[in-house]
Amino acid sequence: MMSKNITEKIGIVIIGRNEAKRLPLCFQSMDMWGCEKVYVDSDSSDDSVAIAKEHGIEVVELDKRLPFSAARARNEGFKHLLELNAELEFVHFIDGDCELDKNWLLDAIDVLDKQETVAVVFGRLREKHRNTSVYMKLCDMGWYKPAGFVDACGGIATYRRTVFESMGGFNALLIAGEEPELCLRIRNTGWKVLSLDAEMGTHDSAMTQFTQWWTRCVKVGFGYMNGLDWGGWSKQYKSALFWAGLPFFIVLLVLTTNSSAGLLLFLLYPVQIYRIFKKASTGKLSRKDRFIYAFFCMLSKFPESQGILTYFLNKISSKNKVIQYK
Repeated sequence: MMSKNITEKIGIVIIGRNEAKRLPLCFQSMDMWGCEKVYVDSDSSDDSVAIAKEHGIEVVELDKRLPFSAARARNEGFKHLLELNAELEFVHFIDGDCELDKNWLLDAIDVLDKQETVAVVFGRLREKHRNTSVYMKLCDMGWYKPAGFVDACGGIATYRRTVFESMGGFNALLIAGEEPELCLRIRNTGWKVLSLDAEMGTHDSAMTQFTQWWTRCVKVGFGYMNGLDWGGWSKQYKSALFWAGLPFFIVLLVLTTNSSAGLLLFLLYPVQIYRIFKKASTGKLSRKDRFIYAFFCMLSKFPESQGILTYFLNKISSKNKVIQYK
């Protein structure tokens, strides 16, 4: 009876681009639920579309004449989902490199049914191969959010259909940071975003190289600047610019004063790393992991600043290019 209830109440939107290696596992993780599912493909050059069709999943291929973005893909998937089931109450968004926990839909629907002021719920997303590389470990730590009401969620979450629809979905013009922007609009109308102490699924970043991590952080910095369009993340982009720009200021100070005393300002970096280390709240971490988290938090300021620069260059050139780290 419960499975039938879920089938009627919820639908799933999966988005992806060149995720043929991971899509079978993604689809298999939700095979037990008979609800409507839509896969949205952003011009994959691999067998992603064929794999989705083999699994009996509805496919939407985005028009290549328009700019790609995760926001646009999710919106298109949601629109098609309503065509398949106009009566659905909830929609779960998931990426093609993720797998859904077998209990998540039950947990999400139970909370949304009982807490009528909650519009969005999400749970613990874990990096599937956490110990394969330090970069995957960083992803796993980054996914963590304590249980309770929060300002925003990530791309994997379950929404109340009426709220998502009334908001007009994600801002398709944003190529990064579309989730917190939507969550802000949702909260401004009195709804709540809730983080649950429950397993939601796993994510496979396949991030084994420093260059991949760097590019991912560039996208984060780009997303910070997208926040200028909706009034968010000003603290984050200012922090990135300060810490990335500090070495240039120090060098300039040393050259103009003919004194090496300014080099002492470089001590601000280990001091800040220690502060982050002491305040780290990314779950139950060992001292080693807390140090790794703190060190890379500081190092990320440099690629984030590159993302900020990329944002302005895109504005000048009127480009709207998706930043891919895979």
